[in-house]
Amino acid sequence: MKKILIAIAILTFIVPAALSAGLLDFSVGATGQYQIPVDAQELAWDDAMGDVENYKFGADVRTRLLFAEVDIMALYGSENDVPTLDGVVTGGLSLDLLGLVRVGLGLGPRVTAIFPDGGDPAFLVNGVEIEGDFEEALMQTPLTWRATADIKLGKMLVGLNYTIDSDGFSLDSNDYTKLLPGASDWETGRIGASVLLTIF
Repeated sequence: MKKILIAIAILTFIVPAALSAGLLDFSVGATGQYQIPVDAQELAWDDAMGDVENYKFGADVRTRLLFAEVDIMALYGSENDVPTLDGVVTGGLSLDLLGLVRVGLGLGPRVTAIFPDGGDPAFLVNGVEIEGDFEEALMQTPLTWRATADIKLGKMLVGLNYTIDSDGFSLDSNDYTKLLPGASDWETGRIGASVLLTIF
């Protein structure tokens, strides 16, 4: 009997989500990310959040096929007057709830590139420059979780997102015990906001 009730509860949640979900959609827009770490367990407004100097801005692109979604976020910034580009590519699930709200969760690599004046780009892993190229940075960097929650306003998606690193799990690592964030990682997450236009 319990299994039947659980199955009914799951269907009650999934069926409306499926009916309100399109087969394929593509959304693109702008995003901003607060650069001071925010503890997910103690989310609260901080006066520093009102200072634009504490944000990085860039692009947010999302492609979805039924419930599967791939997100690409790129943020432009600078460190010691050296231009930087932070890129996060995540793959995961996305659900529309009653056609009003879209929530998603994905996991993927986060790579930071720096562009010294007159030199080739270099790549950072955990804030430290490595000797290797983009492919090596991609394999070595800890995977990042990204959660999104958006309100659907016609063709617009307006909402918040939260990114947090795994406990050191990377594409060249087989230690799945580090796939989830560690206790200290929750204090280093970043909150952001995005506005996207659904093209189709």
